[in-house]
Amino acid sequence: MSAPLGRTPRRAPPGARSQWRRDRRRLRQRKVWTLPVTLLGCALLLSWALPALDRSLHHLEQRYGEKLFPLLDSGGMAALLGAIAGGMITLTGLVFTATTLAMQYGATQLSVRVVPMLQQDRVMRWATGTFMATFLYSLLIAIRLAVRQSDYRPVLSTFFALGLTVVCACLFFAVVARVGQVLNSSALLRWVAGQGRRAVGRLRPPVTGPLPPSDPDPVEITLDHSPRTGQVLLACNEARLRRLAAEWGVGLELCACPGDFVALRSTVFLVHGPADRVDARRLLGCLLFAECYSPEADPAGALRTLVDVALKALSPAVNDPTRAVQAVDHIEDLLVLLQPLAPSGSGLVGDALLRLPVRTWADYVCAGTDEIRHFSADSMQVQRRLRALFERLAWLCSADQAVALRVRLAALDDKAGRHWSQALDRRLAGHPDAQGLGSEAGTDRPPSPAPGAAGLPGAQG
Repeated sequence: MSAPLGRTPRRAPPGARSQWRRDRRRLRQRKVWTLPVTLLGCALLLSWALPALDRSLHHLEQRYGEKLFPLLDSGGMAALLGAIAGGMITLTGLVFTATTLAMQYGATQLSVRVVPMLQQDRVMRWATGTFMATFLYSLLIAIRLAVRQSDYRPVLSTFFALGLTVVCACLFFAVVARVGQVLNSSALLRWVAGQGRRAVGRLRPPVTGPLPPSDPDPVEITLDHSPRTGQVLLACNEARLRRLAAEWGVGLELCACPGDFVALRSTVFLVHGPADRVDARRLLGCLLFAECYSPEADPAGALRTLVDVALKALSPAVNDPTRAVQAVDHIEDLLVLLQPLAPSGSGLVGDALLRLPVRTWADYVCAGTDEIRHFSADSMQVQRRLRALFERLAWLCSADQAVALRVRLAALDDKAGRHWSQALDRRLAGHPDAQGLGSEAGTDRPPSPAPGAAGLPGAQG
């Protein structure tokens, strides 16, 4: 698989480089404290700059003999600033408590993947930082006014504090809405599904070409040091990997798939060809690692989060099959979008320069449905909803894609025959239903087949 030596390396197109920068900016895990500390620094700077402007305004008032806002006195403004500072520290405590409760509820009742989503959420970070910055700013202005009460009137500083209070009130409503979104499972599922749909929209067709025979003795590049950001692979810089492979005259094969936890000393790359010029550090620098497989990383991450929510709902401690059916609704939506994009054959694509593992259509179906199918044996509602999902997708898929769906329909038939002892229960479990248990007969009539669709066994009769 080695590329010819001496080949002129191709520079990655500017679009590919900018796309990788956008992907890194979107997927990287931001430190929770960075934005609040930055806002606190801005508050310290403003607590010095605005009083300087107030002193200049005070000198202008003395020169022209007129006061701006004459009804405002220093004592009243000091009391107002003290009230703002006290209210902001109380509000910050309330927001911290609400965020902690939302994280606890999300981890125990929904999915552990919800906690990083809340930690990285922009509304939460801006709210915490703005509340604390408003508290610090108002407190420092009030202290300055108490120490030098007759020096000036902090008119501009007070009005700026009032403006910050209005901003904090709007952010408080945003935080309440975001926490309510987490506590409301339907809204959370829509949020996760929206992340998955955006990830589907970012899917790019892989570069394909003839795959020469693999080198029987490739050189392994292993992960020798744990990355600071985590060990879960999220993405790779495909354009830069191809440029490096052309520069070194070798063929590269990535051994980890997005979402894999890359353990220490495990193989990350296989180098086919002369590997004496290969720099392992530069290769590993083309990979993006994180602590958790987030829904916005790729469609499989969104599917896994939806499956986690469904499994929590099906656990004996929760026993909420309706929530599991809601998760299956969004899983079907993502699978419909993935159907024309996911390959049906091998899970390895590429050319002589770079081979990458990709998820096939069967992989997406397995990741999105098999665990729910296994753990929902006691829930006729979820079984009927899964049957409707498989039958609908089978009418949309090509013949080779429908194989994965027909196998799972057969597994549902076998499970219904063995699990339900009553003839009525077996008959009910055998009917697909878009609502799970919306009606006794269910929705037996499948949608009209798409052009070139494979259909189900026996459907032609």
